[in-house]
Amino acid sequence: MSALAQQAQRIESWVRDAALPFWAGQARDLDGGWYEHLKLDKSPDAEAVRRLRVQARQVYVYALADRLGWYKDARYVADTTFDFMVEKGYRPDGKPGFVHLLEPNCTVHDARRDLYDHAFYLLACANVGERGETIASEIVDFIKTSMSSTTGGWSEGVPPALPRRQNPHMHLLEAGMAYYDLTGDKKWLAWPGKVFELFKSKIFDPNHHIIREYFTEDWRYADAPKGNSVEPGHGVEWVWLLGQYERYSGTDTGSYAGKLYDRAFKGQKDFLNDEEGLTGNVRRGTKRLWVQTEVVKSHLAQTERGFSGSADMAAAAIEGLFQYYLNDDGSWNDQLDTDLNPIAKTIPVSTFYHVMCMAAEAVRVSRITR
Repeated sequence: MSALAQQAQRIESWVRDAALPFWAGQARDLDGGWYEHLKLDKSPDAEAVRRLRVQARQVYVYALADRLGWYKDARYVADTTFDFMVEKGYRPDGKPGFVHLLEPNCTVHDARRDLYDHAFYLLACANVGERGETIASEIVDFIKTSMSSTTGGWSEGVPPALPRRQNPHMHLLEAGMAYYDLTGDKKWLAWPGKVFELFKSKIFDPNHHIIREYFTEDWRYADAPKGNSVEPGHGVEWVWLLGQYERYSGTDTGSYAGKLYDRAFKGQKDFLNDEEGLTGNVRRGTKRLWVQTEVVKSHLAQTERGFSGSADMAAAAIEGLFQYYLNDDGSWNDQLDTDLNPIAKTIPVSTFYHVMCMAAEAVRVSRITR
């Protein structure tokens, strides 16, 4: 058995036997919704404001677990989470779209409609099938009519805000591909195609081989220092997304993925940093767990492309997660300092979206590359 197959089997077992039951039992309220995070003693923080998109991410996690057969109650958890998300956050003020934040008692804390959030609501709708079709259609119409932009892409939300971000567009690409994957309807590739064109013309920096994060209204780079921020986690996340887009659309993305991949791991010795500058100078040497899960996914994407050594790098990265981040009970250390010591003040629920996708991809790729 290859190193990747061994580590894929290990991460699958951990998710199935530890993480899925732990989080379903520890982080949900009596109404079927999810708390924002756990405290370090593993108890839920019932007083924390909740991001509604965390509910959408958990729909994805448990719906995927259901399709994979990894957790017997997964479909129930996904469906009740989706119902909670809709009941508490969809048009509570009579206006289109989902709100941004909920109070601890699940009333509205922030009614802003955010583009980044709505990418995840679409992802949730895709993962509950017919249950989400009507709302997905309404979300699409809402984004088209209320978040359209004459300068490319979509606006940040309602009301509009600056700077513009690549991140919401990246996840709209992901949501569109998820819908295509689950339905086979090619209309869902239109948005990914539009985002890929924006990626090529604005988001990818051909001089530094990085992802630019922040922009002006007309897609010029935002002023420094914010405009020069580089998030290595997003760079490797794009490597995986480009691989997925090539799988579904047949569009050759290999050159862009290769440049981002080479830049991300040039001179890298352990885990990727949370933030750097244009030349690779460290801005924040802390290391979030979600970033490292995207590292694994980038190695897996390049493994599918036939890159020598990427499978072993994916296996080594998963081994590193078990050594520093993943706990036996299914919880995690969400951030390390520069000396690789845990420093997170909470255990965020939102990280499960990254962990689950990484685990599923590790299993899938290990099976097709034996």
